Parts: sequence; C-alpha cells; structure tokens
Amino acid sequence: MDLARQLKQGITTGNVLFGQRQTTSACTKGDARLVVVAANCPTDFINDLTTRHPDVPVHQVIMVNRQLGAACAKPFPVSALCVIDPGQSDLLTLSPNL
Repeated sequence: MDLARQLKQGITTGNVLFGQRQTTSACTKGDARLVVVAANCPTDFINDLTTRHPDVPVHQVIMVNRQLGAACAKPFPVSALCVIDPGQSDLLTLSPNL
C-alpha cells in the first residue's frame, strides 16, 4: 500500500483530523476509527491514547512527523492524525501495530 497516496485520497474524499489535541478529542467523542502516529510521536501521548481508548486502533508509521506532514500535503509536521471517515481510501485496512 502506498501510504502517501492513501492519505491524500482519505484527506480529499473523507474526514481526517490532524494533531494530538484533535485526535484525543475525536477518540473521546467516539468518532475515531483509526489513529496514525509518526515514528517520533511522543511515547507519553501514545501510551495515554492506548490506555484511555483501547478500542481505537493505533498504527505507527516509519515516517517522522515532518515526512508524515509532507505525505499529507501539509506545510507543517504531523505527529498524529485521526481517520473519522476514510472516504475512498484504504486507510482502515492498516493493522494496529502498537
């Protein structure tokens, strides 16, 4: 799977939220279907997220936050993103690896 292509497709056709704050908020509301975190995302955030929301799958990619931001076509680093609606992408096929 070409992750960058799937991310761009999910962003344009679905609903994806960026950032740790929005990701935590979506998980709390029960809207999150998948959380994608960068390789250098703080472990405190990941541990807190998996502890508070064990039902939400978390997938850690090998890209660091700057690369993940570039893959999402954003001009800023992205350490965490949350998929609410995958749209026409295959993002929900990513398996949880944390």
